[in-house]
Order: sequence, then structure tokens, then C-alpha cells
Amino acid sequence: MRGHTVTLFLVETPNPMNKVERYKIFNRNRKIKAINFNENKATLLFKIIPFLLHANYPDLPGYINDPNCPYGIHRFVPEEYVNKEIFQRYFPNSKAVSQTTGSPFSENPCVHSLKTIGSIGTIAQTEKSDCDYWLSIRYNEIGPEGLLLLEEKCKAIEEWAMSRDNEVHFFLMDIDQTKENKFETLAEAESAGSAIQVLLKDELFRTHILVAGKMLLWWLIPPGLTEDEYKSYIDTVIKKKKLNPENFVDLGYLSDIPKSEVFGACLWQMNKALDSPFKSVIKFAYLELLLRNKTQTLPLFSDTVKCLVTYPEKQTPSTQGLNLELNEIDPYLLLAREIIKFYQKEASEQKRANLIRECMFLKTLEGMESQKRRSKKRKNLESTIDLMENWHLLPNNCEHFVNLRSWNFKQLTELGTKVHDYLLETYKRLRWISQNLGEETEVAITQRDLSVLGRKLFTYYEKKNNKIEYIRSLSRETMTQIDVTFHFASQNGTSHYFALQGIHEHFDNKKQTELLITRKSDLITLVTWLMINGIINDKTNLHLSKNLMPLDLVEIQTVTKVMLHTFPTINFAKISGDQLLKKESITRALAIVNLNKEPMKDSKKLQSTIITANSYGEYFVKEYNTVTQLKNALRLLLTKHYVSRWNNNLEVFIPPQQDQHLIKKLIYQ
Repeated sequence: MRGHTVTLFLVETPNPMNKVERYKIFNRNRKIKAINFNENKATLLFKIIPFLLHANYPDLPGYINDPNCPYGIHRFVPEEYVNKEIFQRYFPNSKAVSQTTGSPFSENPCVHSLKTIGSIGTIAQTEKSDCDYWLSIRYNEIGPEGLLLLEEKCKAIEEWAMSRDNEVHFFLMDIDQTKENKFETLAEAESAGSAIQVLLKDELFRTHILVAGKMLLWWLIPPGLTEDEYKSYIDTVIKKKKLNPENFVDLGYLSDIPKSEVFGACLWQMNKALDSPFKSVIKFAYLELLLRNKTQTLPLFSDTVKCLVTYPEKQTPSTQGLNLELNEIDPYLLLAREIIKFYQKEASEQKRANLIRECMFLKTLEGMESQKRRSKKRKNLESTIDLMENWHLLPNNCEHFVNLRSWNFKQLTELGTKVHDYLLETYKRLRWISQNLGEETEVAITQRDLSVLGRKLFTYYEKKNNKIEYIRSLSRETMTQIDVTFHFASQNGTSHYFALQGIHEHFDNKKQTELLITRKSDLITLVTWLMINGIINDKTNLHLSKNLMPLDLVEIQTVTKVMLHTFPTINFAKISGDQLLKKESITRALAIVNLNKEPMKDSKKLQSTIITANSYGEYFVKEYNTVTQLKNALRLLLTKHYVSRWNNNLEVFIPPQQDQHLIKKLIYQ
């Protein structure tokens, strides 16, 4: 069967329609990979979401009560996507498709093409992968009012999907602007549009899945043409009636990537790496591959994917020797292979090639970790190892990485440090290259975006008084511990609070250092550090060693629960540019008063701690020794930052104790 498929589809195909069939098979295989990963999620992404974009009815998510609201997808047949059984499963109380109601579907659809962009349906997909949809529309067809209404509809669908634990985002992209490599809507949403323009289009072309609507004409245009040759080719096939332009979306043609874009994109990937470094390492390495190219303009990796899918008769340096079936073509694996070849050219770069292999493998393991069926997980792992080994992408000692969840904390932090060191070193190399491109090459990133992205990096890495530092971790999810034991020790009058990996009745600091996560001088600072770095969450089991601890286990569990409830996890990539361009301000605070329950012998003395989170994503812990200091701090939070109990962004936690009523009276009088 394998040989039959190759013979059938790798023949010379001068007719564009044969290429359409090849593309359809490739696109269907990408969907099947997403379905195999998570069938329920794939149903929502590929069936329910397009159905909701195509419909507008009062009892359906995304309904807009305005007759001027544009909606609907060209060439979309809702019955083929959502049958009665699926509809009833998602919308059991809806009357939208009842025979007694009018059609909820548009007679004048506005979305010409609906596509995903990114890791969905590839080896890099994980359970936490969000789904970005690219909606190709024409602004001149719907007008400014229609655009606002359609954005409102998309926002409502996003919120509904999030309520079902599926993060999706819609980007409304004008077809004519996209042709000119202008991405205004996406730029506003991502806060770095000036940094990624042609590169963004290249990513769309090589990673997208067509969900509904018209196929991109790009797949039928031979690679390597100039702009004029591209236009001439389209004119010719249309005149010869080899294709109907109404059945396709023309988003323009890419011939190369200007080097001027690469440094801005590099800075943008640094920002993305703060939350998910594995995938960013791959993309960062791709940027280095591009920027270290000798020419001023750079080859397109999307052309590599196109040659394999619709132009197998054409070879590029990247595709030579690759005899792949259509279901074996994975954009992320292809990119990793290209990067490793690049780093292997020099002996000094071997360590970087190994790191790429490790990150690619770990990114893949992230996806498998989230799959619930153990037998399916093991089968996918075995097939992935075979595939990556055939492509020379398997890291050394891969079984060691398979058992990542059993690593001790020191091993986790060592790998995290190695990943962040690579990112920072590569950033410095690319910055130096960018600064020496010459006067003819102006870096394509605005001062605004430079400020936004720079601020995020400072937030993560910069040290400040009373600031709780972020560790250079693999990701918060990877660092999360199932069990953490607290241990207390006092030496020469100095207190030390330890956090240990696992469950332990005793701790020997000299013999069991591999178990140590960290130690701090006070419990609140320790728990805050564990919390913001993702080491503990609401599912982590907390334990106490058998020693003289100032607090018992229940008290530690209670204060930790309050802290986790007060401070949701910050996603750095989603801190808005507007926030970062303003002066930093405190957004949430928690005051913990007399945690150790010291008797109130003096009404002036009172031990308390305030934890604050600011608009830049930084956390601070500050201690106070008197009632007056605490009251002044709370007053400042209110008057300067509008942080108070009345605004629902301040919590005051006083553990149950004999003097609790007195303490409340002293604070609030």
C-alpha cells in the first residue's frame, strides 16, 4: 500500500486539479492527526466552530442581535460538518435547526477561507495548545460597522469555547492587505505586528489547516517564481480555464524573507519563550538559520512544504532525498530537521543541534502526557520514536527524557537553565548580526513594539528589591510537583524554611541535597516563590516533615490555598502592550496578618506580610512589624493603585486565633 501511494501521487502533474487533490489528502491527514490526538477537541475545532461562524441564531453561542452583522463561510455546507447527533450533543436545547424555524445560515457569507495557523495537527500539538484561526475576509464587502459586529461575534464564540476549556482566537484578516503583507488586526492582538510580517505569512502557508471555505491559491503556484512570473502564471491558468479563481483565495505570493524582519521576530520569540520555551527554541533556531544566511533576502521554508505536497516533481535542497507519503509530512519535524542540518555544519554547533533534538522530543512528550489512555499514549510514543529516529531527530538517551516526570528538581532546573542560556546567547548573536547588516537594511520593528517586548524580558529576568524571582524553567507545567514537603530548621537564631521534592518524614541537608527544591528565610516568601514558578498549584499535595515547625500542616495548606486563589497564573505572552507601555501599577494584593499567631502583648506591634502583583507580571513580598506600618501600606494600595477589598483585588487573611477580633479592630478602625 505504501509503494502504491507514492506511485500514484508522485507522478508529473501539470494539471492544477491533480495538485488540488494532493493538497486535499494532505489537509485531511493533518485533521486526522488532530483527531487522533483528541477527538473531542478536534470536533469542536473543525466542526462546531465553523458551524457557529456560519450561523446566527438567538440560542446559539456567538449570536449578534443586529441584522447588519455579517457571518457565514463561503462553500460551507453545515449538514456535512454537523449532523443531528453532534448538534444535539453540543446544543441540546437549541431550536436553530428545527423545521419550524427559519434558516440560521447566511445567504451572503463573508468569510472566504477559515484556517488554523500553528501546531494543531502536528507533532508539536499539546493538550494546552490554543487554536488560532485566520479568517480571510474583505473589509470592503462588510464595511467598518460589519467588521466591528463580526469581531463581536468572534469574541462571543471565543468566550463560549473557553467555558469548555478550549482556548481559541480569531484573527480577521483582509485579503487585499494580506497580499501586501500588512496584518493590522493580528498586530493589534499580538502587540508585535511590526516584528512579524512576511515571516508570519510564511508560517501561515507552511502550518495552516484549511477548516472551511476556499483553498489558498498559493499551493498551486510553482515555487521560486518572481512577483511578475507569479502574476503571469495565474493569468495563464485562468485564461486556459484550468482553474476557477472564485474557488480559491489569493493571499499573494512570497518569494523571500527580508533580513530586516528577523531581529524583530527574534525578540518576539524571546517573549513567547517565557511561557513555552520548547517550541520557541525551534523557532529561534530557525531565525538564526535565516539571519546567518549570506544573502540579504532569505529562502522560504514554506516552499519546502509546498514542494512535498503539491510540487513533488520539483526539488529543493531541503527536500532532496525525502520520499515521504503525504501523511508523513509534518511542518514542525521538517523544520527541526533543517535546523539540525544547519547546526551540524560546524563542530562547535553540535551542542545546539543536540538541544534542538531534546526540545523537539520534549515538546512532543508534552502532547502525549496529556492523553488519558495509557495504551494509546504508549503506542504514540513508540511510533514517534521510530519516526524521529528515521529523521535523525531523536536525542541521545531518549528514555531519560521519556521519564522527565521522575527527574529530581536539580535535573529539571539544569535543563531549564540550558534552554534559557541558549535563548539568551542566540539573542545576543542575532542582535550583533542585526546591528551589522549595513545601512541598506533597516530593522523592521517599531519603537513601540521594541519597548513592549523589551519590557517583558526585563520583567522576567530583572532583579529588584523584595521581588520574587522567576526561575529559568522548562515551563510551569513541567516544573509542577505532585508532592512537596516543607521542613523547618533554625541555626544560630536564624530560621530556614525548606521545600523538598516528594514525601519525607525527615530531611538531612547534607545527604539529601538532590531532594531540595529551595530554601527561604520565611514561609510566605517560600510559598510565593513556589507558586509563581508553577512548582505548586491547587492539585499539589503538601506535607510536613517531623520537626518543630512554627505552623502545623493544616495552617500551611490553608495559607497556600488563599495565596493560590488570590493570584491566578500570569501568562507573559498575553500581557497587553498597552499595560507594558504605562507605568507599572499594583493590580492585586494579599495581606497575611500574624501568621505565627503571636500573642498581642503590645497593641502597636504586629507581624504582617503583603504580597503584591503588578501590571508587568512581577511579584513582591514585603514585611511589616507594626499596626501603623500595615495600615499605611493598605492605605497606599487604595489611594495610589485602587487596590482594596471594595474593588475585589485585595485579600486580608488573618488565621483563626485568640486575638483575631482585636487584630481586625486595630486594622480597620
